[in-house]
Amino acid sequence: MVSSSTTISASTASKSRSPTPQRKITLMVKTQQDGREDVYKIGYNAHMKKLMDACCTKRNLDKGTVRFIFGRKELKPRHTPAQLMMEEGDIIDILTEQGGG
Repeated sequence: MVSSSTTISASTASKSRSPTPQRKITLMVKTQQDGREDVYKIGYNAHMKKLMDACCTKRNLDKGTVRFIFGRKELKPRHTPAQLMMEEGDIIDILTEQGGG
């Protein structure tokens, strides 16, 4: 079930770059606990922090208790879809830490 679509763009464009439009990629973010899926469009060279922040805000999640996983690897905020060789429609899993006691 896809609940919504969000577009995220890089706001740190350099003046020395060519005037060609930035390539965008559509990624799905899926929660392991409940199976909820959201769709995000992000610049291919944008930092994943933008997607992570948008997802946590949208789902009202504490950033300190969430891990984003792609291909068995935990994503870091400075990663980009280009560095991770992501393709259109790839799925990022969200794992939330459960408080114990």
